Amino acid sequence: MWAVGAFAAGGAAAVEVAPPPAGAKVQAAPLKEGEKPRLLVSDLTPQGAEPEQAAALTDAVVQTLTERGLFQVLSRKDLQTVLGTERQRQLLGACDTNPSSCATDLGDVLGARYVLTGALSKLGATYELSLQVIDTVKGQPVGRSTRLAKDPQTLRQLVPWAVAEASGAPLPPPASRVLPYSLLTGGGAALLGGGVYGLIALSRQKVLNDELCPGGDAACAGQNLRPLAYYQEQDRKLGNDKTLALGVMAAGALLVGAGLYLMPPPEGGPRVALVPSHRGLGFAGVFP
Repeated sequence: MWAVGAFAAGGAAAVEVAPPPAGAKVQAAPLKEGEKPRLLVSDLTPQGAEPEQAAALTDAVVQTLTERGLFQVLSRKDLQTVLGTERQRQLLGACDTNPSSCATDLGDVLGARYVLTGALSKLGATYELSLQVIDTVKGQPVGRSTRLAKDPQTLRQLVPWAVAEASGAPLPPPASRVLPYSLLTGGGAALLGGGVYGLIALSRQKVLNDELCPGGDAACAGQNLRPLAYYQEQDRKLGNDKTLALGVMAAGALLVGAGLYLMPPPEGGPRVALVPSHRGLGFAGVFP
């Protein structure tokens, strides 16, 4: 018997119904007004990566799609609730051996118009996440996405962009850059202002030195010199001015450093990386 799920008030119960004719497909039912299309998320296939890492990213994909609220999202865990035990064994067993072909079959069984498949690959020290969404009614891809990172944790942060690109959904809003740009602007102005103020102080010091030692003569036989107290006071002021200029420039450098540190990375992360290959080095990913 062919099993589909029926949800009861206290939980979910499996109901046995007759299977469809051989070779026939169960088309997604027309959507009611306000109803969201169903999207089935197939488990990501680990290719050189650990199965636990692929499972964690699969959960991240499901969570991201659910939070966006554009689809009725179904995952492998939902199948275990919706389908009967025997049908689970048939379909999920096939998915373990041929994930791509069985994903569409699962979508047909559940009436899901869209099916998301993908893989988590490890290429040398680089991890690659590739996603694809298939329209089971039209039998063609909706979109594809590839993202690269040095570790699964960083790749997890790129899941929202990969999911949006693969499903044709709007991209997540970009992170605010107001604070980093403000710090960079303020730091740059402080560096410039401190530098100019320091140059003015050095210029005044040169004028004072030329007055004391015309022509740089080691004997310093200046003419018409002012009282010694005047030169001592000017030297003190110039020292304070130079210290102030250095302090302002140091503060500017700190602001610039903070702005660079807080600047969000490019949305979506890199899509291409240089990885080891049997011929030495090669490019992995997809050029935008």
